[in-house]
Amino acid sequence: MNNDILNTKKLGYKFYFQDGDDQIACFGSYFTGKEEVYINDELVSEKRSINVTSKHQFELSGNTFNVKFEMHNILTGRLECSLYKNKKLVKSLEQTTLFSNPKKSALFIAGCFVVGFTVGYIISTLALGN
Repeated sequence: MNNDILNTKKLGYKFYFQDGDDQIACFGSYFTGKEEVYINDELVSEKRSINVTSKHQFELSGNTFNVKFEMHNILTGRLECSLYKNKKLVKSLEQTTLFSNPKKSALFIAGCFVVGFTVGYIISTLALGN
């Protein structure tokens, strides 16, 4: 199997599952909401979703599979991707864009705001000449 199918410059979450000889690769963009599911490097499902939860269903070797994306914490960007085979959970994986601790994430976001405000103030002051 080739793990490079999702190793592109796309910004988002990348999850990999294995079912026997088949690799199931899932991608979810945190900017555009685009979700893609691949089986052995072949795209089998894609859509855009702005919901907190979304599902993809496909058939493989006579089995019904579901991939469920669920955003648990928007502040930290914590996304869980679960693979179900014939309605039974196979595996769940989780990723986050920021810190797993919401307090650290809030401090990071507040720090970015303060730095942005300060830089904007300095540039506007220099541009206006006062």
